[in-house]
Amino acid sequence: STARLITMTWLEGDRLDAFQDAPQETRNRIAEMLFWTWWAPMNSYAVIHGDPHLGNYQVTGGGEGINLLDFGCVRIFPPAFVAGVVDLYRAMLHDDFDAAYAAYEAWGFQNLSRELVEVLNVWARFIYGPIIDDRVRTVADGVSAGEYGRKEAFRVRQLLKEKGPVKIPREFVFMDRAAIGLGAAYLRLGAELNFHQLFEQSLEGFSVEKVAARQAGALSEAGLA
Repeated sequence: STARLITMTWLEGDRLDAFQDAPQETRNRIAEMLFWTWWAPMNSYAVIHGDPHLGNYQVTGGGEGINLLDFGCVRIFPPAFVAGVVDLYRAMLHDDFDAAYAAYEAWGFQNLSRELVEVLNVWARFIYGPIIDDRVRTVADGVSAGEYGRKEAFRVRQLLKEKGPVKIPREFVFMDRAAIGLGAAYLRLGAELNFHQLFEQSLEGFSVEKVAARQAGALSEAGLA
């Protein structure tokens, strides 16, 4: 809508779209950098960039680096929430209903019932699907980009109308939006990765105490404590 741009630092780079026809190796490398750009701050500091749509990335060096733009939607979570995200991942990985129930409570969901948790698990299996599947795959895994997530979203909406209401925490909205945005980038690139192994690497040495300490240090250094 305007040719003017407010910026604190000028960055050079190419749009993600410019690499749609790049060699598979290049597209996979870009996708892996995107993974770490988003999940490393989340699992280490409980901080996310909450608006990872395709226009907020630049690729540098012909596919060797990433610029992340637009920090107007950064979210700082309580470290315990990240523990809930990890707990839900492990619950999905091991198909553990009781652990999933506890994880949703840690996220801040209220008025839960067994039926509502089963509905939320439809969403969780979709969002967590690529990272609980220990093999090289695309995010959509055979589903077209246009259809990806539509069936699950429709089913969850319908079931929540039948089984609800449930009070959804604000953290859920940020996580859902960010995960969908990141998935869209992977789809645009046609990336083929073992997302499970990447996520496991991001959890090496994970503990809520370490996340809390790192977050406190980073916020203090930034003058936000």
